[in-house]
Amino acid sequence: MSDILKEGKTTIRQLLASREWLNMNNPLLTSRTGEITEADLTDLQRISSLETPPPVMALLDMAEHTLDINELAGSWCIALDTIQDPGNLGTIIRSADWFGIRHIICNEGCADYFSPKVIQASMGAILRVKVYYEDLAGVMKNYASETSLPVYGTFMEGVPAYTIASEEKGMIVFGNESRGISEELIPLIQKRITIPPGKKGTSHIESLNVASAVSIVCSIISRS
Repeated sequence: MSDILKEGKTTIRQLLASREWLNMNNPLLTSRTGEITEADLTDLQRISSLETPPPVMALLDMAEHTLDINELAGSWCIALDTIQDPGNLGTIIRSADWFGIRHIICNEGCADYFSPKVIQASMGAILRVKVYYEDLAGVMKNYASETSLPVYGTFMEGVPAYTIASEEKGMIVFGNESRGISEELIPLIQKRITIPPGKKGTSHIESLNVASAVSIVCSIISRS
């Protein structure tokens, strides 16, 4: 929360925090902070879904974003096909924020990014990354036709992901935790990429968790 206050870009309706937290962070409180309420441990435990509640909570407006293909074309963006685990979605949003990815397109099969588990896992990144819920097939078609930029898909087999490190823009599609990218979306993928396992001859797991895969690929493309 202190990072959000330092940025000064988010309007907070109400801030609930312990006396200790308020004393430590008083210089960060501005007119954008809204109503400030001191809360003791019992209050915070009652409000929070966590066994050990944080010392500060905030009430914010739910962000609404309108997708603009031209805005997507300005940099790399991520598309998610039915990512159903809220923890995975929150971690993906957090990783995108870390690596400077500002746009994530979800289909309706994805977890709700306003759910408590997503918000918790994102660690505030949902305030900096724009998340859209759209007809993913339609977005992929429009993106390819209107921007002439590539649409990549992550698969178990494909060219190594590091081969696109020199590219500066594009869309990368990540599939469902167990089924991968949907059959209806595969024809819209222009290039398949994969994350190669470690040194040959060593044992390794069958596949990566999708949130881990997103982090690795974002690390690669952020170097372009």
